[in-house]
This record gives sequence, C-alpha cells and structure tokens, in this order.
Amino acid sequence: MNFEGHADFDEFDRTKIVGQPLIQLLAETIEYRDEIHEWLPPGLTLLGGKTKAGKSTLAEQIAEEISREKRVLYLALEYNKRVAKGRFERFTNEHQVHIVLEGQMNRMGQGGEKQFDELLSEYNPDLVIVDILAKLKRHNTGHYDAEYQAMSEIKELIDKYDVDCLVLTHSGKPTANDSDDPFDKIIGSTALAGVPDNLMVITNSNGVTKLHTKGRLIFPSEKVLAFENGRYAEKKGAGVDLEDEAPLQAQILTIIEQQGPQRVRELAQKLDRSEPQISSACSKLQSKNKIARPDRTKPYKLVELTALREGC
Repeated sequence: MNFEGHADFDEFDRTKIVGQPLIQLLAETIEYRDEIHEWLPPGLTLLGGKTKAGKSTLAEQIAEEISREKRVLYLALEYNKRVAKGRFERFTNEHQVHIVLEGQMNRMGQGGEKQFDELLSEYNPDLVIVDILAKLKRHNTGHYDAEYQAMSEIKELIDKYDVDCLVLTHSGKPTANDSDDPFDKIIGSTALAGVPDNLMVITNSNGVTKLHTKGRLIFPSEKVLAFENGRYAEKKGAGVDLEDEAPLQAQILTIIEQQGPQRVRELAQKLDRSEPQISSACSKLQSKNKIARPDRTKPYKLVELTALREGC
C-alpha cells in the first residue's frame, strides 16, 4: 500500500486500518478541559507521597471544594464506615459525593473493572478520586509490564468517560541512593509514570510541605502549602520555595518583597545577623537570579521588580 500522499491514502478502505491521517485529527474541534481545581491538572493524575504525608487530606479537601458544584466519585478503599464518617464529617448535603468504602469494590481482574465502569456510567462524575491505587489495581508480580498494564486499565476507563481522576499511591522510604527528583520516589514509578497524564508528589522537609506537579501538557510547578485548621492553603511570596533548604535566604527575600530594596547593613539589623552572614546569603541569592543590584553602593532589589522597572 502507498501511504505517501493524502489522495492515495484517502482511497483506502478505512474500515480495514486503524488510525487516521494526522491532518484529519488536527482539523477536528476538540474541547480542552479547564482545570477542575487550581491544584489539579486535567486528565489522569497520579499523586505520590510517603505514608502520613497528607495525600488523603489533600484529596479530601479537593473533593470538598469541587463537590459543591460538580459530582465527585470517591473510592475510599482503605476506610471502613467509622473512619470515613470521621474523615468526611465536615461534608454536608450541598456536597455531591458518591463514596465507595473498603470491601465494597473488587480489584481489577476480580470484577472491579466492571464495577468501576458501571460507577462511571451511572453516576457520571466530573472527578474520580482513588485512595489508594494498591487497593484497586490488579494483583501482579510487580514487573514493569504488569505494573504498566495495571495502571493502563484505569486510564482506559477514565479516558472512555472523559473524566478527571486523581489516583493516590505511596512513595518509597528514603535511601542513600535517592536522587533529588521527588518523582523518582513513587513506588513503581518507572512503570506507573508512563501511563498518567500528570504526576504529583507531596513532600515534607524541615516543616515545609511542597506539592510538585508535572505532566504531558503542563509546565512543571512547585507549590508551597501551609496547613492550618485542618486545611491546606498555598503560600505565595518571593522566598517560599527556599524556606526548607535556605531559611535565611527566604527571610531576606520576604523583607525585600514587603519593604522594598535593602542594603546588607539594613538586612543584618532586621534579621539580627552579622553583615558577613547576610552578604554571603545575598551573594547566593544573586547567583540564583533572585536579587540584583547595579553595584556595591546600591541596595538589593528583587530581580522581577528590577526587570519590570527597567522595562517601563
């Protein structure tokens, strides 16, 4: 068969081959979904994190905020009725949530795929939350192909009904060979990461909680979250991303952001640190392109502010 030209291609009996000309796909009008929640990109998202890192708390908050206007199917597969009642007690009649508890749904390969399909068809949710992946996916040997297929089963159903889905899974324990990439710590990540549209990891370090996100159609992002009164809120500001690894640098950025350009002497007085300490921290911030000054006689400014003013 000759596939070189569109005219030749169009002569084929399309019932005998799969796919379509790329130009035909590009000509289709496809609606791209907006984010259903500010922290959750569209599509199938795998959320990893250590045990007790706050994955379920984050998922429950997202469900609470979304379900006031949209329908949420929540597979709380580790919760019995007593635990679920305690975890979801703040939900009211205004929240549109259908919940499936421990023991109420089978695994994939044991009838779970049929139950999942029926739930998606009958309840017609806008968001599905699976807590946790290990309770839904097929039992397998843990080999790459088996893990990939187990995750693919879920994605095929999610794609079939064109619904957003957040799937929770565990991250492994830290080891001496760990890389700095938080996504590498998702258990089975080599196999699992290839299937979802997006990956998210929640981490805790030195009292700072971060939500890392990347995906096929989104830019990588890192949000710093504060946990107060049982809820997460995003912390914003020039220094939030440095709070865990370089608290002094974070403090300097916050002062400059809130109070304007600062000299080393002024920062040293406000932070009760020596001028050499502040000077060293400022040099590191300058090397990270966070702050800048025209010369040593001028105060430091945020790079964003400096660039904005120079461009005006």
